[in-house]
Amino acid sequence: MSNMNLTVNHNRSESGYSNNYSLLEMYGASDEEDKEEIDDHHQFDNVMEEIRANSLSSFVTPLNSQTIPKILSSDYDRYGFKKASLHQTITRKEYNEWFTDYSEYSLERMKKWKDLVNSSGIKYDDIPTRFPPKSDKTKKLIRRGIPSEWRGNAWFFYAGGYERLNKHVGVYDKIVKDTIGVKNKDTEAIERDLNRTFPDNIHFNNLPKDSKSVKDPKDIQDNDINNKPMIKSLRRVLVAFSHYQPQIGYCQSLNFLAGLLLLFMNEERAFWMLVILTERILPKVHSRDLDGVHIDQGVLMLCFKEYIPQLWNILGKNFEGEVISEDKILTKLPPVTLVTSSWFMSVFVGIIPIEAVLRIWDILWYEGSKTLFRFSLTICKYCLDNKTFKAKNDNDSGNTEFEQIEIFQFMQSYPKSLIDPNKIVDLCFKKIGGYGFGSISQDEINKCRIFVSKQRDKMKKKSLITNISEDERKMLNNDEIHDIYGFNRSIMNGVKWNNNISNKMKKRFSRKTSK
Repeated sequence: MSNMNLTVNHNRSESGYSNNYSLLEMYGASDEEDKEEIDDHHQFDNVMEEIRANSLSSFVTPLNSQTIPKILSSDYDRYGFKKASLHQTITRKEYNEWFTDYSEYSLERMKKWKDLVNSSGIKYDDIPTRFPPKSDKTKKLIRRGIPSEWRGNAWFFYAGGYERLNKHVGVYDKIVKDTIGVKNKDTEAIERDLNRTFPDNIHFNNLPKDSKSVKDPKDIQDNDINNKPMIKSLRRVLVAFSHYQPQIGYCQSLNFLAGLLLLFMNEERAFWMLVILTERILPKVHSRDLDGVHIDQGVLMLCFKEYIPQLWNILGKNFEGEVISEDKILTKLPPVTLVTSSWFMSVFVGIIPIEAVLRIWDILWYEGSKTLFRFSLTICKYCLDNKTFKAKNDNDSGNTEFEQIEIFQFMQSYPKSLIDPNKIVDLCFKKIGGYGFGSISQDEINKCRIFVSKQRDKMKKKSLITNISEDERKMLNNDEIHDIYGFNRSIMNGVKWNNNISNKMKKRFSRKTSK
C-alpha cells in the first residue's frame, strides 16, 4: 500500500501506550500486506454508499404499548437476540415473565430521563445528541439504566466520543478507503470470526424472524451471512481498528465488542468507541502481549483477597489445593483467572444475559474501568452466596482437584442465569442489603494497576515470570478451546493466556468426565 498524506489531525496522545503510532507511519510500513488490485475510487464509492445506507443510529425496538406485546410474542428480544439462546440457560417463558415487569420499569425510567434532559435545557426531537453533565443525580439515573433507545448517543457522549470524533474528522473514512482489499493475518482472523459473531441475533445471521425451534448457526451458509449489512459494517470496523491500533491488531472478543456497539450506533462511532475502550478504559488488555490481562487479573485477585477473603480462601489455591501465599499471588495466578480474564476481554458479553451486560456498559462508559472490577467482585460474591456453590464447597473446602473443577464450572455457568440486572446493580452498589463494592474508587484501581505492573516488571527481571509465549498466543485463536461467546466447549471458556494452567485444567477435566 502506498504512503498517504493526511489533511486531518490524527494526534493520538490520549493513550499512554499507543501514542507512537500514527496513520502515516502505519500505512507507510505496510509493504508486507497483500492488497488486491482494485479500482479504489469505484469500490470506495460503493462502500461509502453502503455505509450511508446502513447508518441507522440504533437497531433497538422502542418500548410502547404497541411494541411490548409484539416483543412478548416474538422469539427474539428487542435487540434481536434469541430469547431461548443456545449460550444462556434462560427459557422463553422465563424471559417473558421477567420482561413483562422490566418493560414497565423501563417506561418509568424513560420518563425520569426525559424530565432530567428537559430540566437541563437540552432541546431534542426524538433522541438527544447531548446529555446532562456529570452529577450525582445523573450518575444515579445512569446506574438505574439508560433508556435503550438513547443508549448509543448517551454512551458516545459520556465516553468522550464527540471530542475524539471532532479531533479526527474524516479519519475513519480514510482508513476504510485505504484498507479496501487488504489481506493479512488480522483480516484472515476477522473473516473467520464474522459468522461466529452473535449467532443467535437476527441482525448478524440469517435466522428465521419467528420460529419456536432454535436454528443451528452451522446450517447457515457463510456467503449468506457475509452479505448481511451488519456483517459488512462489522468487517469494516474491525479491519479499520486493526490498522489504527497495530499494537492490538485483532483478537477474539473484539468482534463481540464492536458488534454490540453496532446495534446502538453507526460504524464510525462504533470504531471510535472501540478505540476509547482499548486505549483508556482497558489499556493493554487486548494488546498482542496481553500484558493488560495479566495486570488486571492481578488487581482483581488482590481485590478478592481484600474484599472477599472467604472467597479467596476457596479460589486462591493451586490445582493441588494448596493456598497461594501472598508473595506469590502475582507470579502464579489461580485457576479462576481462566474464567475472570474472559469477563474483562469480552466486557461481560456472553457471560451474563444481554440486558445485564447493557446495564454494566451504561455505568462503564460513565464511570470508567472500576466498573469491571466492581461487578466482577459482585458476581463472584453472588456465586459464593448461592446454595449450590456452598454445597460444592462444604464437602472438603475445594481441596481436591475435582471439587475445584466443579466450582470452576459453576463460576462459568451460574452468571448466565442472572436475568435481572436490577438485582446485580443493587448488590453492587447498596451497602445495606447489598455488597457495597461501589465504594471502590477509580484512583484505587489505578494505583493497584501501577503496583501490579511494577511488581511484574521486577519479577520479569528476576525471571520469576515470563511473557506470553508464541504457543500461548496461538491458543487465542484455537477453535478447539476458545469460544468467547458461547463457551460451548467442554471446559476452558476463559482466555488462554496461561498455557500451563490450561493444559492442567483440560487433563483434570478429561479424567473427571471419563469416570
